[in-house]
Amino acid sequence: TCGLASDTHFIGNVDDPKYFMLPERIDAQILWFTQGYIEYQIPNLIQVSNNLEMIDITLEISSEFPFANDNWPSDITFSLNDVEIGTWTSPGDFADTRGVYTPEWYPDNLNQYGLLKTIRITSHGTYIDGDPLSDITTQNFSVDSQIWKFRIEVKEDAQNVGGCTLFGSKFGNHPQDIIFKTYTS
Repeated sequence: TCGLASDTHFIGNVDDPKYFMLPERIDAQILWFTQGYIEYQIPNLIQVSNNLEMIDITLEISSEFPFANDNWPSDITFSLNDVEIGTWTSPGDFADTRGVYTPEWYPDNLNQYGLLKTIRITSHGTYIDGDPLSDITTQNFSVDSQIWKFRIEVKEDAQNVGGCTLFGSKFGNHPQDIIFKTYTS
């Protein structure tokens, strides 16, 4: 299963990955896939003379199950500039209650909301909501790169291939898109 939707309609047909290439994909407020990855490119505005101290990435995310399943674990791997920063296991794909910001037109029996997660990369390691995720540190990244390439992936050989759903500011329970922050000195 896979698909994407704006706040007013599905973008293309669901369960056909070719629609992820439509120009309208930039209007997506929710997207989901069973296996594979989605990648975002963010401009790197850090001056070369600055030191990278910390990176925070905050997003609303869940597993992906046809319709929904609150008990559907999925191993979701995050990478930044081709460096794997860790894998988190999402517990499920939630539709037990309607998402606070999920539009009225969107069916009740489909994924309604996710969990708000913050990935923090520091000089000591990488954490998700304060819990250790990996030993990757800010020293693993160069500030002279033109872009930050952030990948969210469900690997084919993951122990729990349970998909991924991402929620934008007009879906789910949190009125925000993916937030990417860098801190420098």
